[in-house]
Amino acid sequence: MSQWWSAGKLLLSGEYWVLHGAESLAVPTQKGQSLEFQDTDLPLGWTALDVHGNAWLDAEAWSDAHLAKLLEAARNLGGSVPSHGHVTTRLEFERSWGWGSSSTLTDLIAQWTGVDAMALHFATSKGSGFDVASARANGALMYQKTGTDSAEWHSIASGHWPTDHFGLVYLGAKQDSQVEVAKARRLPLRDEIDTISRLSHQLAAGKSAAEWSATVEELEVRTAEWIATPRVQDRFPNAPATLKSLGAWGGDFALAICPDPKDLAYFSRKGLYTLPWSDCVHLP
Repeated sequence: MSQWWSAGKLLLSGEYWVLHGAESLAVPTQKGQSLEFQDTDLPLGWTALDVHGNAWLDAEAWSDAHLAKLLEAARNLGGSVPSHGHVTTRLEFERSWGWGSSSTLTDLIAQWTGVDAMALHFATSKGSGFDVASARANGALMYQKTGTDSAEWHSIASGHWPTDHFGLVYLGAKQDSQVEVAKARRLPLRDEIDTISRLSHQLAAGKSAAEWSATVEELEVRTAEWIATPRVQDRFPNAPATLKSLGAWGGDFALAICPDPKDLAYFSRKGLYTLPWSDCVHLP
């Protein structure tokens, strides 16, 4: 029996812009997904378990369209995809959270079959790939898509971040990343992309909650104008925090930056599920 593990992800800056080459800031989550393979004499089977141990897929691997696409692509890339055996995957976070159930699966299949994870991603997805790059990252990273099927990234220091002032607020409506990617929008201008890249680096350099709040405010205003979507801040006009959408707008989690860490309780009092940063992300 063999086993592999991949981390989930959070995109802190550059959502949507990342698809057009903007440098974007991302972090891996503490929780992820594992894949276990057992040799058997039966045709390749697949059981996918959620965080509660319930199976949301239990079938022959090639009967599932998404799995078949990944396995075929892995095989085309020279990977070793067995015809017999059984795979069990286990999520460590809720499927509805949008932390990377798809990207961790891509990375896990790449590890299991022995292919390059980014090559597998670009062969099967139109997404930027930052989430797959995060799957084996040891900390924060600055990611940039450099071509149709290429990208580069590097580690970013994060020890100076004011994470005691950070919390994650669940907005309760998971977004489909592939649907969001496919939506038609005007192409961003080169200077807009350059500005987002600058703001991503500015965010990464921030040492205080005030600095993070100011940069997040500009990022959110610019993105809202481009994609013609209200900011998450507009949903909570009286919140004692600056809110930053994480990933696709309209669902999943938002990052709350609170001048007073105790103010994160505001969202709990509103009936929203909240998590302190330390429960979600561990950075060196």
